[in-house]
Amino acid sequence: MNMFKVLVNYNFTPDPTWIGDDYVIYDRSDDGIGHLADFDQSKIIKTDNMGQVDFDKLNYLIDNYDNLPDVFLWGKTNLFKYITPEEYEAVKDNVVFTPLLTQGHKTYSDNNGQVNYYHAGMYYERADSWFFSHLSSKYVKNWSEWANLFMLPSLSYIPFPPGGNYILTKEKVHKYGRDFYIKMAGLLPYVRESAEAACAERSYYLLWQ
Repeated sequence: MNMFKVLVNYNFTPDPTWIGDDYVIYDRSDDGIGHLADFDQSKIIKTDNMGQVDFDKLNYLIDNYDNLPDVFLWGKTNLFKYITPEEYEAVKDNVVFTPLLTQGHKTYSDNNGQVNYYHAGMYYERADSWFFSHLSSKYVKNWSEWANLFMLPSLSYIPFPPGGNYILTKEKVHKYGRDFYIKMAGLLPYVRESAEAACAERSYYLLWQ
């Protein structure tokens, strides 16, 4: 099955063979079309490099809310940074909601206990807002504030696939109205890499599982 793919690209030269012919690429690269010269330019949307890839990904849901594909891949062109080709091959034809992630992420503990772990094939990260110390934040001060804003469950560990790659379905997206995604996207694009975008990446599995 040649699944429709919604991909975001930044300064990466993807392999066209796995992407196929049915796609749209949001390209926020610094060099014009250089990295995507071998792709159909009519299927590439140039965007500003603001709000991390999540701003473009959410805007696809917003702009196409009423005519989404029934099933589509929603992620990044450098997908195989986050899942091995072998792991992807095993699930690429799924027609149900499927997080795309490798089972090989490093897991470890510190003086406060487990930092991250796997359970039932899903990756979990301690909800300690660690990334707020590395990224700009404007609208929320920590993960807890973000979770409250979007009515996400209060958990000690956040389940999500690093990289935010999914096989997504229209049914899952339509669990929430377009305004919900507009609200989330609107908090991201004030800087290139925002803590709010990192929060958005950690939200999708909780929204759609």
